[in-house]
Amino acid sequence: MQADDLSTIEDESRELDSPANEALLVDGAVLADDLVRRCHKLLNELGAFQQYLIERKREHTVELKPFHHSISAEGKSLEKLRSASPASERTVHTLRSSNLPFHEAVWDTAKASTGFVAFTKRFYWDTPTSRNSKRSQGSKGKCALVDVVAQDGQQWIKVSTVTESRLLFELAKAGWEGVDSDSDSDGDGILVNGLAHTNIDNGASANGGLPIYNGKDQDRVDIIRQAQDLQKAALAHKVHYKHPSVTVILPKISKHPPPEITRILDTIRSTGATVHLGPRSPPSDLHAAFQNLAPDPFTNLTSTLNIDCTILLALVSDLSHCATDPQPWFHRAISRQIESERQEQLLPTTLWPAMAGRDLICTEEAARRMYEIVDTIGTESERERTDLLILALGQTQQQPPDALRQAFARLSNYPIPSNWNLPIKVVPSVATATSNLAPAAQKVKESLTSINQSVFLYGWTKGWTTLTSNRTVAKLIEETVEGEEGEQIGPKVWLCTCARSLVGKEKGRRDINRRVGGGEEA
Repeated sequence: MQADDLSTIEDESRELDSPANEALLVDGAVLADDLVRRCHKLLNELGAFQQYLIERKREHTVELKPFHHSISAEGKSLEKLRSASPASERTVHTLRSSNLPFHEAVWDTAKASTGFVAFTKRFYWDTPTSRNSKRSQGSKGKCALVDVVAQDGQQWIKVSTVTESRLLFELAKAGWEGVDSDSDSDGDGILVNGLAHTNIDNGASANGGLPIYNGKDQDRVDIIRQAQDLQKAALAHKVHYKHPSVTVILPKISKHPPPEITRILDTIRSTGATVHLGPRSPPSDLHAAFQNLAPDPFTNLTSTLNIDCTILLALVSDLSHCATDPQPWFHRAISRQIESERQEQLLPTTLWPAMAGRDLICTEEAARRMYEIVDTIGTESERERTDLLILALGQTQQQPPDALRQAFARLSNYPIPSNWNLPIKVVPSVATATSNLAPAAQKVKESLTSINQSVFLYGWTKGWTTLTSNRTVAKLIEETVEGEEGEQIGPKVWLCTCARSLVGKEKGRRDINRRVGGGEEA
């Protein structure tokens, strides 16, 4: 070994042992340990939320996987960095640039929201108005990335951990020049707090009278461009007949920022977005947060429910009440429903909780169609349940609700809830006028069969929620209303994603009019 080489090694050794490097070593080690600990905490909370959803059989109603995968990948990177030399400036820099604080801010934002739907979801605005965020064939790829989709899809939240210094840097890149506060701005530039610029909107902002940015400036400031993209995407989508609202969360921007940043915030607000500044205080009670994230799906149902024929059939079907073995002559749909019932019991987990404590009605046409189907193919037990379920038009209730529930219990493997209000009352046919409804109602009416007109237009007119498992009709109504200009409010429809048919044993047709008070068949 040459003397020069030995001298170099000694110099490097002294550099590593220097007080500055020791401080770096300690700083890097502490930072790595802290980030890894926080990452584990975040993953544990996400895991607890996943378990909360699984216990309630709602894990398929939200999208967690991309967000969870991103945090897991970040955790693996942090573990590797912690194992590397903490004295390396590059390691410390990488640790300080970790995406974990952003993930934490997104999760804290989600925990403070309600009706959670998804993390990290892209929505496109160069496709026809649609609830679907997937890009259609031939799309040019214009999209906005939403960090948290909440309020059952009606709120889009963007989280940015950009700092005030970073925003000021972006302003400088956009063409601002730092000048002495005593100097004049060049040309037509406007001097604001010692900064000169020549491409601003002289319209007063809502905060302090300062103008907002316009023109090419907006394209050069990331958070402004993101807010504009979100607004474009929101105008191309409707959820429950309305365009989603946009919220921008900026936890690292103070609630009283300097004027230059205030102008950025006013520009974001001018897109229609709501802006929240400063760190958020997430709820300390995780269970309470989870209840808000995945609230009771029946909360928004009206006090009176309009029951569609598809739900009436599910309420009396043998498939819903007792174990049924598949038979060779069963239709494939019946076999699928038998398997579905084994996995998740429709009545105790979905329909009875939805109806709990609420008044139940059905239209005369729905009742007539129900009787027609039951009389044609229903089993004896399905006919008995039908007699207990519905109080036909013109009939006088012979048994109190408790007696009806007790009789129903003898025909079911499940205990009948005491707050299931039997019987379902049949309401008389009414003219399906649309004059008092949204303008789209006439288009909806023209696209529906007579029985579906009677059911869905009746519920719409009354303002009551219609329960149905007819996915095709529910989607048709929604797309027809949402396809119109502006925001027209359609009927309240609660779609049960699981259908139940009658088993399908052939029976002779009965006279159905005797049970619904006469009239033509639906």
